[in-house]
Amino acid sequence: MLKEYIFISDGYRGGANTFMNNHMEYLISKKKKVFLYDQNPNFTFEKLNKKISTFRVDFRSNKKKLIKKLEEKILLSKEKKFLLVITNYAHLIMFYSFFKSLDKDKVKIILTLHSGIFNLNLKRYIAGFIFSLIYKNVDYLFFGSSSSKFWWKKMYPWMDLNNSLIHFNGIKFRKKGSPRKIDKNIQISFAGRIEKENNPEFFLKIALEYLKKDNKAVFNIFGNGPLLKTLKKKYKLENIIFHGWVNKDKIYQFSNIIVITAPLNNFPYVALEAKSNGIPVVSCSKGDIKKIVINNVGGYLVYTNSTKKMVDLLKKIKKNYKKFSKNSLLRSKYFDLNKSCKKFWNSVNV
Repeated sequence: MLKEYIFISDGYRGGANTFMNNHMEYLISKKKKVFLYDQNPNFTFEKLNKKISTFRVDFRSNKKKLIKKLEEKILLSKEKKFLLVITNYAHLIMFYSFFKSLDKDKVKIILTLHSGIFNLNLKRYIAGFIFSLIYKNVDYLFFGSSSSKFWWKKMYPWMDLNNSLIHFNGIKFRKKGSPRKIDKNIQISFAGRIEKENNPEFFLKIALEYLKKDNKAVFNIFGNGPLLKTLKKKYKLENIIFHGWVNKDKIYQFSNIIVITAPLNNFPYVALEAKSNGIPVVSCSKGDIKKIVINNVGGYLVYTNSTKKMVDLLKKIKKNYKKFSKNSLLRSKYFDLNKSCKKFWNSVNV
């Protein structure tokens, strides 16, 4: 029986849609039929393979429209099976009745969770609690890291997650990549949502500390978010540049070092992407990022809120930059994207 793959996205730019794009590309390379439903596919995903059938649906404002489209597609295709992929537990809650009504022999639901709940409050705790009661409606539940799986088990201990696999994301390995070089000014960058959970202000405080004694550096902030406007007003320096949201290729062409300041980072794409571009990473995050960043090899991972400590590490990398850049490239080969996707879909027994 033929299989078709349906991805449902909500227009959010971040790790979840990078995951989706990678897996859609992989499936297309295997000559599978792939469908994407999103409020603005070309904006959300930047680069989409033309072989992916896209449908523009904003289900946050019109849930019924998406359900109708999916019902039509599934009901009219009698000789096909469908794998429906979501990356947000809230979507399971939102579409619970619809998912529950589907023929389990015909449609399998795949949910990947790449983190716990950031900025936990009562509303989000209740949403997570509801999910913990209905999660078994999902046929395949994957976690993007062991730290993510641990968070859900610790917060909602009645969840039986023994059969839920941990799947680490991958990245394209550049076989002909060469170590990066520093031009006149070293380019030190933050890349991600400008929001509290990523702690972008700590990055800016690191910048101020660094620039006190060395002005041959530029600190770049790539991304948008609720804190952008406030931080732009607060940190007005020639050597600090807010770029907004740009194509990620530009981020890695531009940067010599990536700094990750989120207190928790399970298995971030930004670290993988930096490595594949020969860019060392300095991070103060807890989580499975420790599998990507190895101290004194391709960067540093240190649990600190000291700007001085972070500056010292940045200067160590600058002093021996070729070594750190070369090691970063070598480290990326351990997270081969094709192998990662193949392992994931081999785990889906349909």
